[in-house]
Amino acid sequence: MRSIGTICVALLVTVGWAAEITIIDGFEYPDNAAVRQAWVPAEIAAAPELIAHESEGGKWAMKMPCDFTRADVNRSVYDFSCKLDLTRPGAITFDFYCDDPAPVNGCTIYFRSGEGWYAAGFGPEKGWRRVVIGKGTFRTEGSPAGWSKVDGVRICAWRGTEKDTYCAVDNLQARSEDLALVAASGAGTESRTASETAERVSDFLSEVGVPVSVLTDQDVAAGALTGHKMAIFVYSPAMDEATASAVEEYVRAGGKIMFCYSIPPRIAALLGMADVTYKGHTTDGQFARIVFDQKALPGLPAMVVQDSWNIQSFRPADANTKVLGDWQAPDGTSSGPAVCVNENGAYLGHILTGGDGQAKGQFLLAVVGHFVPGAWEEAAQTALTGAKGVGPFTTLAAAEDYLVRNGTGIPKAQTVAQKLADARDARARATQLVQEKRYPEALVAAGAARAALLEGYVLCHRSRDGEFRAVWNHSGTGDCGTWDEAMQRLSAGNFNAVVPNMWWGGVAHYDSKLLPHSTTFDSRGDQIAQCVEAGKRYGIQVHPWKVNWNLSTAPKSFVDQMRAEGRLQKDYKGEEYSWLCPSDPRNFQLELDTMLEVVRNYDVDGVHFDYIRYPDGDKCYCDGCRERFEKFLGAKVADWPRDCYSGALRAQYRQWRCDQITRLVKATSEQAHQIKPYLRISAAVFSSYPGCKDSVGQDWVMWCKQGWLDFVCPMDYETSDTAFRNSVARQVGLVGCAVPLYSGVGHFRISDEQTLGQIEISRAQGSDGIIIFNMGRPLAEACLPKLAQGVTSQKALLPHDGPIVRFATPLDDNEAMVKVTAETLPVECTLASLGNHRQPATGARGAVELQDLSGVTLARLGDLPAVGQKLSLDVPRTEGAIRVAAVGELQFADGTSQRFIVRSRPYVFETR
Repeated sequence: MRSIGTICVALLVTVGWAAEITIIDGFEYPDNAAVRQAWVPAEIAAAPELIAHESEGGKWAMKMPCDFTRADVNRSVYDFSCKLDLTRPGAITFDFYCDDPAPVNGCTIYFRSGEGWYAAGFGPEKGWRRVVIGKGTFRTEGSPAGWSKVDGVRICAWRGTEKDTYCAVDNLQARSEDLALVAASGAGTESRTASETAERVSDFLSEVGVPVSVLTDQDVAAGALTGHKMAIFVYSPAMDEATASAVEEYVRAGGKIMFCYSIPPRIAALLGMADVTYKGHTTDGQFARIVFDQKALPGLPAMVVQDSWNIQSFRPADANTKVLGDWQAPDGTSSGPAVCVNENGAYLGHILTGGDGQAKGQFLLAVVGHFVPGAWEEAAQTALTGAKGVGPFTTLAAAEDYLVRNGTGIPKAQTVAQKLADARDARARATQLVQEKRYPEALVAAGAARAALLEGYVLCHRSRDGEFRAVWNHSGTGDCGTWDEAMQRLSAGNFNAVVPNMWWGGVAHYDSKLLPHSTTFDSRGDQIAQCVEAGKRYGIQVHPWKVNWNLSTAPKSFVDQMRAEGRLQKDYKGEEYSWLCPSDPRNFQLELDTMLEVVRNYDVDGVHFDYIRYPDGDKCYCDGCRERFEKFLGAKVADWPRDCYSGALRAQYRQWRCDQITRLVKATSEQAHQIKPYLRISAAVFSSYPGCKDSVGQDWVMWCKQGWLDFVCPMDYETSDTAFRNSVARQVGLVGCAVPLYSGVGHFRISDEQTLGQIEISRAQGSDGIIIFNMGRPLAEACLPKLAQGVTSQKALLPHDGPIVRFATPLDDNEAMVKVTAETLPVECTLASLGNHRQPATGARGAVELQDLSGVTLARLGDLPAVGQKLSLDVPRTEGAIRVAAVGELQFADGTSQRFIVRSRPYVFETR
């Protein structure tokens, strides 16, 4: 056990910003034997080693071998014993290295406390990088005893593919910054929302160069705010008395606070507010943005996009409380104060939502800088060199180099050159202003440099034909006023499909005869009908999405009925869960009938599964599952549910769970295609495969290879570009080219520019398109127009609407990108069928081409074969990654025709 006496505490002061640092381990061990004694490998991981790493902490780091070619190694795990009180620190930081991130599915750091753990994931990048994880964003596993009683640390890298690599870690520290973010703790959706909001706000502040600690309300009650100059409560619903009292004491001692949305009355009084009242939106876009009085505080932006759905309204209680900005709809209609400030702090009437990160960072900096002036200098110094948010670049100089290299030979080369010149001029001004200590002005100049680079970066990207470009829309209303406006914006962005959430396990936004109508249907009418009509007007395919099994939005009467009929899930402890049990034949039939109800009654282009799984590994173990599993098994389960949950029957039971989900996918696909052969069946699926087979019963790769899906959409919601790249590459390898694979991009978690970058990453791994979560005003009004300037500047054909073309080589396997060692790649291209279309296809003509991953034709390889025939090719050695493509035109019975592009999986010739 490492004692607290070996932990040192240091005070780091830079440019007026203070950070208290607790060194957990600096990894300066004398030899390998010492590091192995301190960090013990678990779960058959290989022993750690020392590796050279020159840093502020010394000369050594700990190497973590990742022997992922071993079938029995699921992760590389290392445990460290210690005694730590981490109540006060708000962030865990460390240097992390990965030699080759491709085989790594992700990494996790754990802190053991009592009977549980605090855990947080992070994505590995190639080479060394600094990882900063706010303490309030850690999730709990088991029943941890609190951050004050940490007695162990665990670091692990999870296997993604069967390839060896290694990671390394150094300078493991806990930090406490001047500025603290506070998020509610506990369990359930409110805690999850608070944690996600804290992560989002931390990112906004990181963009403008302000470091933060992330605490929980429990930390605050324990006195963790002591020493922090300011605290932002990002979302604290149902704050208890102990926490509220600690906040009052903190303010009396001179601390400054900012609250967002939920606020106890006694704290509202401290911030000079009266008549704080919940207010839901009554018209679309009522709280779309906040418009600021830029004279009220230095550095405020003109506005931020919020797209809030409800707020807390208020009025200033006295003359000392100043309103900084008002809520405003797109038509300019104001809905009263949104932000106020007094001598104790500030208040925002809603949580900070996703999107518009630069403006939100600027808003937060203006507020923080008002109370903690050192924040201005910290942000200005960072802004001189940092380029966070400008593509994948970490410095302004690197972003400038990208524009130099990629800004020639494109349609808007002259504009890119001008943006580059503007950026360099603005950066020179910013440098001079920092030297003069005119920090707010320096930030304006640095912001201008960044904005110019962003505009140039957006213009440097090219469009690709033969690409699915879609959005998921969670509300089922389009979130842009009307479906007509939503479709118009998608069309202007050159998107070609929308996947709207139109029904759940127990409620429907359309005129269902099988499920209760939603309040959305009652107030806004049939959303599928409106969506389809608008989609046809603008040439946008509509693939309605159903949340299967899940009853969280269902009317209480419907849930009560399902409970009375014994149709709900139960976990292994016997506790009820508000999802329909997939093994219950009544639930299976309801899910199937409601999927087919939409197929029969609406002119949709397809139907889309979501939540096509179990909630987690703890469900379902209801009495009906026992009866049906025993019938399947042909024997009684002696110790139910233990034998199936963790005993000898676990593997069989997990496969049986998979079978319950799969039978719905199979039945829906077969029967929907009988009704309308041209329909496309698709699914939103977990990114991690095959882990999701065991965890949630979702065997989606098998669905693709059996042909039950016409395309698949993994939910690759990664904030790390490396993690996103690894996920897409792994998925492309697993699916091959059985069906088109469209990567799910989490715009709700990343910036517009990172969204653009992930589209390019997805292409570079061999995907056939992207689908973005979530369609709403931030995406529609800000992101889509940026994409349309470059990466989606031209219309694109839909890959799943071409003929069925099969590409096969002797080298095909599950690797992300098949490597070719010979001088030629033998390929058989077979035109299996003309495919199913709204109009019967009578023929196809075209060519087989060699293309790079951006869709540029490198060579013509031959004519497209006739239906049922194959073309045998020997593709010559080519530089870079390639795909073979069938390109041509389908002819239809009514005399019309339609272009198509169908591509193979990617291949790459190994360098000599």
